[in-house]
Amino acid sequence: MSTVIETPGDVQIDINLLPWREQARERRTRRFHLWLLLSALLGLGIGFLCQQYHQYQLSRIDADIAHIQQRTDALEHDITQGQALEEKRHQMQDRIELIRQLQFSRSQTVALFQALTDTLGDGVVYDRVERHDGQLDISGLATTNRQVSDQMRALSTAAVLGEPLLLDVRAESERSNQRRFNLQVPEHPLHDGQTPVPEASS
Repeated sequence: MSTVIETPGDVQIDINLLPWREQARERRTRRFHLWLLLSALLGLGIGFLCQQYHQYQLSRIDADIAHIQQRTDALEHDITQGQALEEKRHQMQDRIELIRQLQFSRSQTVALFQALTDTLGDGVVYDRVERHDGQLDISGLATTNRQVSDQMRALSTAAVLGEPLLLDVRAESERSNQRRFNLQVPEHPLHDGQTPVPEASS
């Protein structure tokens, strides 16, 4: 495309603007491509930075999760040890209670034997003494019914024995004057720290 420029004196100058426009178009195209390339590089850079930032955040989250898991494992280990110690404590308490019961039972048994010995009257013989459910079942022989009554009164004076209950009394045999009797005597437990006191013999 040409442009005609008129000058004074009727002189016309013909200028061809096509090459210049083509060059300007090429410059604009190169500038556009350059900006497009720069934009693409900038976008890639921003995307890379965003990816690195997200990766950093994920790494921190993974580290926090690992720390929490580690603390959780340590806490579970402490809880397990605490439960084991608590179980051992209960076992020790059970053993202490068992030892206390055995000690009490031993002193109680000694007191019972002492009471049976101290309250045994003249002419009375025990041939069976059973202990169960907090009471004594006593079977024995006496010369007269009065001795049986006296024996029951003597048993009732013992601190570890209650009031005797006479189940029956009968002749041992037709040719014998001895009387067989059966008693039930409740047992009174000793209090902590109480020691058996020997009773006077009847």
